[in-house]
Amino acid sequence: MSGLRSAPRRGPLIIWVIMLVALLVIGVQLINVQIVKGPELAAQGRQLRTAESTLQPRRGDIVDATGAQLATSVQTYHIAVNQNKILKARVYDTDEEGRTVELGRGPAAAAQVLAPLLEMDEAELGGLLIGTSTYQYIKKNVSIDVWRQIRSHQIYGIEWEPSYERIYPNGTVAAGIIGSIGAEGDGNSGLELTQNDVLQGETGVLALEYAPGGQAIPGGKQVSKPAVNGKTVHTTLRLDLQHTVEEHLNAAVKKYNADWGVVAIEEISTGKILALADSGMQEISNKPQAVRAAQFAVEPGSVGKIVTVASALEHGKVTPETPIPVPYEYTTSDGESFIDSHRHPAYTRTVTGVLAESSNTGTVQIGQMVTDDERFNLFERFGFGKETGIGLPGESPGLLQPPQEWDGRQRYTTMFGQGYAITQLQQVAMVATIGNGGVYLPPTLIDGWTNADGTYEAAPIREPKQVLDKDVAQTMVTMMESTTAWEAGTGASFALEGHRTAAKTGTAELIENGAYSGTAANVVAIVPAENPTIAVSVLLYHPRSGSYAFQSAGPLFHDVATEAVRSLGIPASHEPAHLYPTEP
Repeated sequence: MSGLRSAPRRGPLIIWVIMLVALLVIGVQLINVQIVKGPELAAQGRQLRTAESTLQPRRGDIVDATGAQLATSVQTYHIAVNQNKILKARVYDTDEEGRTVELGRGPAAAAQVLAPLLEMDEAELGGLLIGTSTYQYIKKNVSIDVWRQIRSHQIYGIEWEPSYERIYPNGTVAAGIIGSIGAEGDGNSGLELTQNDVLQGETGVLALEYAPGGQAIPGGKQVSKPAVNGKTVHTTLRLDLQHTVEEHLNAAVKKYNADWGVVAIEEISTGKILALADSGMQEISNKPQAVRAAQFAVEPGSVGKIVTVASALEHGKVTPETPIPVPYEYTTSDGESFIDSHRHPAYTRTVTGVLAESSNTGTVQIGQMVTDDERFNLFERFGFGKETGIGLPGESPGLLQPPQEWDGRQRYTTMFGQGYAITQLQQVAMVATIGNGGVYLPPTLIDGWTNADGTYEAAPIREPKQVLDKDVAQTMVTMMESTTAWEAGTGASFALEGHRTAAKTGTAELIENGAYSGTAANVVAIVPAENPTIAVSVLLYHPRSGSYAFQSAGPLFHDVATEAVRSLGIPASHEPAHLYPTEP
């Protein structure tokens, strides 16, 4: 028995092997967790304990041609509450002697301190502080001063986030053009709508890590995607001129008891709109207001005679001195009869005299010298029947039927500005084209944009078009000057002092339910005639007194044009006028 060996002990070896394998598995798992999947798991952990909030960009400004603010955004704060945290809040205040005293704990004490600062009812505010929400807004867009006072109290559970409030510093001035924004902060009218994409900018993201108890981790990692502020929109408007023109317009609407009125002033050499005034504008809110100069189409009345005479000149049918018989009543070969605005004996005028005196009977005779298609072609070249593309919402193309759709009488009424309708933007652009040597420049309201980084981006140049012969355009300017320079001209009563003016009046009849209801009185002009600088168009819709253009729209034109030449520094005329004769 003493020669036999005992069996080797395998138990400890197996244990060691198992332990080694376990250690290897643990090691591999640690490597996998800490090295291979470490970043991913850490990110997941941060996500679980991270709350993200949106960083609102600053909405871009809208400014006038000189950089004066028409719309801007100011820094404000939204105040919110974590209703769970505020239950534990201790609220302190300062007594009359400057000592810090504890008012109490919880929502009731917080409401007592915050209600006066937020200008809210204490009971109503207390109700907003109670609940289970971890982020409940209690008031938005409070000023920086109020935010600082709230922050100084360090009330546990009261939170805030930066925001911006839209401000319109000039009251009602250009209100319809500037437009408004809705409750969600997006534009809903005017330039606020059409320029919304460039004004609103891009939102950013702010992330903050919280401990399991809900407290922000001191020095916790913040991940921020910066917000990109909106662009500044540079308009062509002149704030000072716009303001004064609106004052004159509102006064005229009241004086002549008109429904409404519009004034448009365009820089002839560029097509830039310097003033675009609507009467009766209200303070900007979230309620859209119309821009009638772009959205409302009205028959131009005798202003339309410009197109008839220009067409006859263009096709060589008349000269400025061609004699035209002017009876009080004229009947066409197909039996359509027309009369002048006032009874008079038959006489003869030159084409210039017919235009300056605004004779319907003489104009119809001139219009018959060209074809309907030839006149209609000039309508289209002047931009009638299509939008100008100025960049305002709801722009009307006007109302313009082709000649084949005209009835027997409409063929003639279109010769003196009835039977079709145009906007004041289309009308002022037509007159500016004549002053610009027959070159049509689409009206422009946007000059360009300043990006968030300060770089400037000019608006694309819109294509100019030669739509009327240069010599014909110059001839028309000289002929139109007789409207104000000739004592029998319809504009003699509102000629500008010191500035030669080429003008045309128009009084269109308004028909409602088949019956005459009033007039639309308007005046267009080029100032100064010898060096065309601005085109002006004014309209008073349905004036109850001063129904003829020279009685109401004429004085309004005189006031706004006088202000325009002063504001823009347009030199007075020094060259004498060399006019065509108005009588043979």
